[in-house]
Amino acid sequence: MKKNLITIIIAAVLVVIFALLLFTFQVRQSEVAVLTTFGKPADKNIDQPNIYFKWPWPIQKVYRFDERVQNFEDKFSENLTADNTMLLTSVYVGWRISDAKEFFPKFTDGSVPAAQRQLEAMLRSAKAAVIGKHNLSDFVNADPSKLKLDQIEDEIKTTVQKELVAQNYGMSLDFLGIKKLG
Repeated sequence: MKKNLITIIIAAVLVVIFALLLFTFQVRQSEVAVLTTFGKPADKNIDQPNIYFKWPWPIQKVYRFDERVQNFEDKFSENLTADNTMLLTSVYVGWRISDAKEFFPKFTDGSVPAAQRQLEAMLRSAKAAVIGKHNLSDFVNADPSKLKLDQIEDEIKTTVQKELVAQNYGMSLDFLGIKKLG
């Protein structure tokens, strides 16, 4: 009789654990989640760390995104300056997901690599446009007071940020800087 009671208690505990795994999900401090019902995102992001309830898989699914800053460096690329000098540049970028509900449908299941590829394409065109407006002396100069690197970085960042907002990607740039010149 004692063995049957232990077996029943263990079985009950396993059923409770299985039910909790099926009907709950956790959002961590550094995450934001989007809960979808039959593939349609909910009205708001779930961004507070806690345990939440949901329906099992065919009805609802949870997509988690990292809210922390994502870093990447673009490839060395050639751009013409305003005085027709070929300049090789590479920039580094820090971006984050600012609105997961907007981010999720724009990229396949909220794919961060797809978002980074899109951001890299925007960055390449903005970089070419901004560099094309400046002379080589704005980048390299013996007189440090005539350098305009900070202004150029701000122009590139502003251009990309405006495009992110216009396209409603749910992403924002935290920082951008020129890493290499050649």
